[in-house]
Amino acid sequence: MRRKTTSFLSSFLVVAIALINTSSSVGSTVTVTSEISNKKGIIAPEISLNSLTNYQVNNEHMVSSGLPSAAHFQLLKDEGISRVIDLIPGERGQEQLMVEALSLNYHNIQVEWEHPTLANFKEYTGYMAQANSADDKVLTHCKLNWRGAVFTYLYRITVLGESELSAKQDLLAIWQPNQTWFQFINTVIDDFNQTHNAQLVTSVTPQIEPLEQ
Repeated sequence: MRRKTTSFLSSFLVVAIALINTSSSVGSTVTVTSEISNKKGIIAPEISLNSLTNYQVNNEHMVSSGLPSAAHFQLLKDEGISRVIDLIPGERGQEQLMVEALSLNYHNIQVEWEHPTLANFKEYTGYMAQANSADDKVLTHCKLNWRGAVFTYLYRITVLGESELSAKQDLLAIWQPNQTWFQFINTVIDDFNQTHNAQLVTSVTPQIEPLEQ
């Protein structure tokens, strides 16, 4: 009888110890998973306008940038942006829906990279004219802010009458226009001079591009 009792107690102890070990193992797994999750939460970067490609404040009512994400658009709205001018060609319906869902005004101008036109710029100035200078703050953007930097440069020196050297400094902080865009700059300035009997000139020089072999 004692042998049976001893054998039963031994079996019970083995089972109990096994259950305790299993429970401890499960608890440890949950804790590690929770810690990993918490660590991920801690190191996850917060989206800011510093992460927006070539973001630049042009003046009190104008900013320009590369292509914003949905999170960037929300931040831009929080910063007072009320109007978005998108210079990227192609189908832009998704961005329009995203921007208008934030109750922002949206305009798209189909600016071909290899063929920017005077008509593109006049369309741009038309949209800019819709902005109320007292309230509106406009974002001009493209993919990398190369188109945008030229358009904002030209708008500032023609329509707003800002210092060409100051506007040029902002342009060159983004990129130095190639020959195609240098010609576009001169086309817009020539049209402005003829229309307004002015003598505006650009001090921008084009990139020196390698000769074809």
